[in-house]
Amino acid sequence: MINRRRWFSALALALVLAAAASAQRSMIRGKVRTPGGSPVNNAIVELRIGGSGMISQTVTRNDGDFAFTSLEPAEYEVAVAMAGYEPAAQAVRFENSEGMKFMQVVNVEIILRPKADAALALPATLFAQDVPKAARAAYEKAITKLRDGKSAEAVELLHTAIAEFSDYFDAHFVLGQEMFRTGRDNEALEELERARQINDRQDAIYHLFGLIMFKQKKYALAQRAFREAETLKPNNPASHFHRGMALIELAIRESGEPRDSDFNEAEHELDRAWELSNQHMNEVRLQRARIHERRGNKEAAVRELEAYLKAEPEAKNAAAIKEAIAKMRNTKK
Repeated sequence: MINRRRWFSALALALVLAAAASAQRSMIRGKVRTPGGSPVNNAIVELRIGGSGMISQTVTRNDGDFAFTSLEPAEYEVAVAMAGYEPAAQAVRFENSEGMKFMQVVNVEIILRPKADAALALPATLFAQDVPKAARAAYEKAITKLRDGKSAEAVELLHTAIAEFSDYFDAHFVLGQEMFRTGRDNEALEELERARQINDRQDAIYHLFGLIMFKQKKYALAQRAFREAETLKPNNPASHFHRGMALIELAIRESGEPRDSDFNEAEHELDRAWELSNQHMNEVRLQRARIHERRGNKEAAVRELEAYLKAEPEAKNAAAIKEAIAKMRNTKK
């Protein structure tokens, strides 16, 4: 009798475990990185099935991580998109064998490669926080709205995220970035200052502040902001490039030794940006041409402009550049 009870108990346990196993769902866990190994946060990650439309979407966290859970065995595609980077996708397949009733976890790592002009994009932020779920949910929805071009809805959601968690660094920063994009500079500065109070070691804060100062033609403040961004992240070509531009604007308005010094430093910054971008930041050539022209070396300026057109034959400003080249050549004759 005892053996029979044990047998029934073992059978019941087996049935429970079998039911639990059949109810298990699989999981895709991943990380998005740059070619240099840095995590990419705030990237949009879509999950697609069988080559059809999207079935789920998420946003990478501060460490570049993402996950999709409760998945049926099937073939999926994970697609990642981020401003300034080439889109990337990776196929993921779960086995669907009768002998495999347990949950499967597939780990993927996706590399996002910068676009040719990505060096000019705003640097990404990297600041891990323990964010309440409600705030995180509002923030992720805001990122999706921004991607869809729905700025007003995104701004409202970012304010909701901040209301849920007042020290939400990413929400303050992204809100500041959107305020700047839509021409609301004073509000952008307020959000940047709040983000800086939460974490003053992010180069992206100073870079965006520099862009605002440059837009307002406060070039001395702009170059100082970009220099601070360089200090925090020396290998970011965008900060070197924009500091070079700010120094050129200062030099144009100066004379004598200050003018020469700022042109020399601007040239150094542009060379550094060119080097760090693996010689892909063709806008550097345009700024070098400005320096050469101001120094009276029109031949060198023409060479830089021609090199730019060779690298960017479909550039929107190609006609204006060709006209500038023609004028400088006529002046030399």
